[in-house]
Amino acid sequence: MASTTRATWSRRPLTCTLSAEPQSNVTRISRVLRRTCQDGTHQIIMYHPGVGSSDSAVDKFTGGLFGVGLDQAIREVYNFICTNYVDGDEIILIGFSRGAFTARSVADMIATVGLLTPTGLDHFYAIFEDYENMGDSDRDLSLFLDPQVLPYNGEKGAAKAKWEMDRKSQYEKWLANNNLTRHTYEDAKGVHEITIKAVGVWDTVGALGIPPAPFSNTQVSDRVENAFHALSLDEPRFAFRPALWEKLEGNKTNLKQVWFPGSHAGVGGGWHEQQIATITLAWMCDQLSTVGVEFNPDRMFDIFMQGLRFSAAHPFSYVPDTWSSWFRPKQQLPWAKPRICPVKASSIHRDKAECDGKDRHPAGSAEELWKTARPWGLGQIRYPTSRLQTWSGTTIRHPGTFMRTDPQTNQDTDQPLSNTNERIHSSVRVRLACQGLSMDDDGVWDCKPLTRADDGSELWKLERGSGLNASGADSCKDGRTRELDLGADGGDLKPYPVEKEDGQWKWVLANERHNAFPQARVLPEEPLTGFWERKLLALTAGNPDVWRWAEENPLVGLI
Repeated sequence: MASTTRATWSRRPLTCTLSAEPQSNVTRISRVLRRTCQDGTHQIIMYHPGVGSSDSAVDKFTGGLFGVGLDQAIREVYNFICTNYVDGDEIILIGFSRGAFTARSVADMIATVGLLTPTGLDHFYAIFEDYENMGDSDRDLSLFLDPQVLPYNGEKGAAKAKWEMDRKSQYEKWLANNNLTRHTYEDAKGVHEITIKAVGVWDTVGALGIPPAPFSNTQVSDRVENAFHALSLDEPRFAFRPALWEKLEGNKTNLKQVWFPGSHAGVGGGWHEQQIATITLAWMCDQLSTVGVEFNPDRMFDIFMQGLRFSAAHPFSYVPDTWSSWFRPKQQLPWAKPRICPVKASSIHRDKAECDGKDRHPAGSAEELWKTARPWGLGQIRYPTSRLQTWSGTTIRHPGTFMRTDPQTNQDTDQPLSNTNERIHSSVRVRLACQGLSMDDDGVWDCKPLTRADDGSELWKLERGSGLNASGADSCKDGRTRELDLGADGGDLKPYPVEKEDGQWKWVLANERHNAFPQARVLPEEPLTGFWERKLLALTAGNPDVWRWAEENPLVGLI
């Protein structure tokens, strides 16, 4: 959570949910935040351990796989905001995995019930129980505090989603009328609505095992001003299915959900090889920068440099044996096609053990480190190592094809999500064009989740041209970022130069028979316009420059 006041004195509390070592992106983003912004705003961090993040093996299993403790985490974060909120604060919530689900649930709870008053906090557990069962059409109406709670009349699909939103709205009004909550504050300028400034999450996991979580968390509330979601293309575990947001008609939230290469921990952070996670970190920082969050340039550069130094020391880092090891080629493969990686397979030596985390990685300039490091977008992506976490089977994530989930059963319905605003990151196109490696370096990455349907037919096809609508294109016209105005451009490393004609790509539905998902006939490529993303690319582009090379040499067969 983060909160901010724009005044003579001001503050921005941030609430983050964390996970264990190696560091997740939530841990890393909390360490690059400025404590005080240049205008005097205090960025106050509330750091909450995520479920399954302790050193206990039992907690890692029950919390990490089944989500045990999730409701307690939601209660604790929500209670912190209620008891510490100061009029005018801007609330920002950040999370990864189950922590992402926590952040989204807290945002939805604030939007649904507001911020409880001291009187409301006396009834906290009853109100929380009402909230978490708001989408339960079978719950006995007499169990709700509100005696006039909106009944369920058999609505289906979009109508049921609207019924749930209407029920929440009515419930919030009842709380407010009884002085149990508030949704506004008043100052010299008038009355203002309490909103959530932003929610930034990595790979929200919504399938929490048995019993299913009763929280309804698919529709983003219009009281969330901005919602940013980084998603992993290659996560195979069925129990880790992603919970995408959708916007109902009339919702004005600025929603952006972007797909990146790699598995769950590869995108959100958690492996020693953090290259893809660092790309998503830079992307998320750019999104949060647009709503006023400020970062420490020196700390950010240290994170970027640590990743480059690690890759230079471990271009073929350790890969443990998993149940997928049978498919691993006997001879190691170069990490890209010969034009990009002129390394003979016979000279490749893979690490025999995991990095111990001690900093003994080579120093030197970026150009020197490029001689052995994997360049931008081509870092190793890892397969999950726990067999226990694949007990419920595997699945393939297909962007643009996700369905609404029944909150009672946690099973997909036959209703597609609407207005998800999904995009594909340019690192996907770069990895394909350069023939980067698949998970655990088992072969050449073909991005089947994006390019192939479950029956093997073509799903999404790369085409030239922007897939952005008018509003999305307008937001990219001004390449100047606020960090330049804040003096963050010091030093020799300048942001990577992205020209106006660069990055004009889109993924188009390839086969009409897949047109069961009318909300997603085109998936635009996410424009590379952010300050921190371009700083990272300038540091890790490699020689040859892989981003420029992929721009000029798209993979044959994809266009």
